[in-house]
Amino acid sequence: MAFNLGLKYNRTGGAASGGGENINGRFGRVVDIITDSFHPEYKNYGNTLSLNGVFYRPITSSELEDTTTDLRFAYQGAKSIKEVPLKGEIVEIQNQPSNERVDNPGSLKVYWTKIIPLWNHPHHNAYPDTIQSGEGDANLGKEFKEETTINPLQQFPGDITMEGRHGQSIRFTGTKFDSNPWIDDSNNGKPLIVISNGQKETQNGDETIIEDINEDPSSIYLASDHKIELEQANDKRIAWEKIPLDSDQYKGKQVLINSGRLFFNANEEGAFISAKEQIGFNAKEIGIDAEKYIGLDAKKIYLGEAGFFENEPVLLGQLTIDWLDDFLSKFETVAKTLSTLPPAPPAAVAKLIATGASLVPVIPALRNLLKTLPSKKVFTE
Repeated sequence: MAFNLGLKYNRTGGAASGGGENINGRFGRVVDIITDSFHPEYKNYGNTLSLNGVFYRPITSSELEDTTTDLRFAYQGAKSIKEVPLKGEIVEIQNQPSNERVDNPGSLKVYWTKIIPLWNHPHHNAYPDTIQSGEGDANLGKEFKEETTINPLQQFPGDITMEGRHGQSIRFTGTKFDSNPWIDDSNNGKPLIVISNGQKETQNGDETIIEDINEDPSSIYLASDHKIELEQANDKRIAWEKIPLDSDQYKGKQVLINSGRLFFNANEEGAFISAKEQIGFNAKEIGIDAEKYIGLDAKKIYLGEAGFFENEPVLLGQLTIDWLDDFLSKFETVAKTLSTLPPAPPAAVAKLIATGASLVPVIPALRNLLKTLPSKKVFTE
């Protein structure tokens, strides 16, 4: 919808720029919003100054919704945290200082400052325009999809929450309450932050819900002294000598992240995980790839179900090769002797005796070298 309001309003300053009637405390129903530079009125209302500004009609107006009569414009009144209204929602209108103050320090322009929470619901707070168009459903705009299963959060005493229209939320909590699943007498007053993107499925969007780390699509919990009952995706722990606590049993300072897939990517330098006590990986498959090298070191390294008994050390590669080479050299000597024995028995026996006599002194040395072949730190099952 395009609006030809240039003759009625100051294109750069907006309605009521430079003074005019006092509209503080008035309310308007949103008819359209400038959300990007493609809006036909973007340049007319100050380019980026116009972003998230709304065309509205006073809620007492009797004009039909599809007309431009009695339409007015209000700039966004928020700086950092911005909530864009929907068509059909009611906003509060305020006169506030204008950016055109060089020649007129007292100049004002019109801002919308907040969305009126008619339904006290995060999804939307639009109301059918019964004065303008009779009974019917609220027109939320052609792109906004109204859902019946977006639920408001259950609040606890002292909570601060931010709730998006599509089930996203951030909760700052810490006070004990009967229905608060994370706080009891032991950690009452300890801070907890819950970030959730999406909600578990419900049948009724009018009921309040509490975040669920196992059923919400993606979530992050930042705990200071709390137990979060996260269900582990995999609980295989054969490689551990002392099995760590499961995710739903640990209580203390911790950060838990849960989603269908986690991908950590460092596109300029490294990605590092450092822990004072333990680091664990368990999954159906684990792959480790490197282009240059893979380094692995510890005082003890156990491969497979070694059981920490150290019964089966692996053999050191080069020492084992050297020992086998020496052994094969001596075996080769025996083989050559046998293959060149003279046909006469006395001479053959004499040659065998000489060969055996030359090998006997080196056998103790080979036997002693056997003790150096097993690794003292790497063991297998």
